[in-house]
Amino acid sequence: MIKAVFCDVDNTLTSPITRTIPTSALEAIQKARKNGVKVFVATGRQTRTYEEGKILQGIALDGYVAVNGQLCYLPDDTIIHKAVLDPRDVAVILRLAEELNFACCLVEVDKLYLTAIDENVRSFHEMIHLPYPVVTSPDGAVNRDVLSIAPYIDYATEALITPHLSNSKIVRFNPFNCDVIPRKGGKDVGMQAMLDYFEVPIEQTMAIGDGQNDISMLKAAGVGVAIGRCSPEVMAAADYHAPEADEDGIWHTFKKFGII
Repeated sequence: MIKAVFCDVDNTLTSPITRTIPTSALEAIQKARKNGVKVFVATGRQTRTYEEGKILQGIALDGYVAVNGQLCYLPDDTIIHKAVLDPRDVAVILRLAEELNFACCLVEVDKLYLTAIDENVRSFHEMIHLPYPVVTSPDGAVNRDVLSIAPYIDYATEALITPHLSNSKIVRFNPFNCDVIPRKGGKDVGMQAMLDYFEVPIEQTMAIGDGQNDISMLKAAGVGVAIGRCSPEVMAAADYHAPEADEDGIWHTFKKFGII
């Protein structure tokens, strides 16, 4: 029996075309919670900020696994898990950003900000229909709690910077940027923190996602669901392949597994 569901946001809850959440998904979440199933989002977004979290406003959820698992909190804003980057890796990424001339988005507990706006930044924000975060200097970031850094780089540049990271790893869900997170972090870690808090066995969970950054939680959950048009790697990590959001994928999945 499924007692908890963790659902990615972009291209999972949201339509890859309209970037909105279909009514069927909202109804499925509401009905699942009425049936006693806990529903969480597990996203790369910093949902505690207004612009990245407003798509979820008005949706009753049991908690948020944000910033790819580095920040987990309850609806009353109580933080139950926080993981930060090694300051040495923060310094390395910022140095490489200057040397290789790429923009970064730094994510902290209550804010996120860009170091610059370039073509990759524009392409990413056009894709997800989000306005740009504020552009500001990252001076002093090595002395603050940085949850993740998103360098706006292609796969080739990602391969160049990876060997320079001492205690971090890279996850990605789109071609325009990637996310540098703690080596022992990830959506699966955030998911487990939520399950420990609510005392739900991981065998009684479902995780739904479409990106490479979802693979760890798809593998960890009792049932892993790949949704929509995802890569072979994501498909291989899942137990079931659901239709995309525009085809009522969340509703059909919840129905198939007896959640609603």
